[in-house]
Amino acid sequence: MSLREAIEALAACLDDSDLYDRYAWVYASDDDSLHDARFYLSSNANEEDDTVTDEEGDDMPAFAVANGLRHYLEAATFADVLMVQKQQQPLSTLDDFATALAHYHDQDAFLDRGGFYSGECASNAPLPGISRELFAEYDLQLAVCPAERVGDAARATAALLEVNVAEALALCRQLPLSLGSRIGGRERDSIEARFAGLSLPLKRTTHRSLAWLPPDDGG
Repeated sequence: MSLREAIEALAACLDDSDLYDRYAWVYASDDDSLHDARFYLSSNANEEDDTVTDEEGDDMPAFAVANGLRHYLEAATFADVLMVQKQQQPLSTLDDFATALAHYHDQDAFLDRGGFYSGECASNAPLPGISRELFAEYDLQLAVCPAERVGDAARATAALLEVNVAEALALCRQLPLSLGSRIGGRERDSIEARFAGLSLPLKRTTHRSLAWLPPDDGG
């Protein structure tokens, strides 16, 4: 992968737990610039492969030695660096992320662009269309509900929002109804599946994880 592809692969995970399940280490070729390097995201299964001794006398997975790759950062740490950078600069570019990664790799410390270690960046208001986390966030709305399905929608809404059915009925008659605001991918899937089972599709708005990704189309 290129640096951009590696970052996008990590950001495409549902959450931290999903990332831990998918990836163990980020390997990189030994290039002067991260923009020129090639990356490999290893799985936990990859890390159980047989090791061989490389030219520097280190025991490395055979695939890494065969492709001239070195350990760069653990995948969870790599993602943490991206997240810290994004918290400070939500509209971070690829260059911004590269600088933050190189700094952590060399200094074993997050790059503070002003206000991170003091906690000031935590108070930043979220930007429309951009997630607060490394992973995408979603808004879900019940925008349309046929009259004959209001009862079904109300029961599902009552269970989801933990309100009584009478209150849910009133909400379902005053559309659009928010069923989730800036929620993660797992919760998105659960809510969408609940209403899809009732043939009630929801309107989804995506707050994208990376500024360079295409904006959500509002569908």
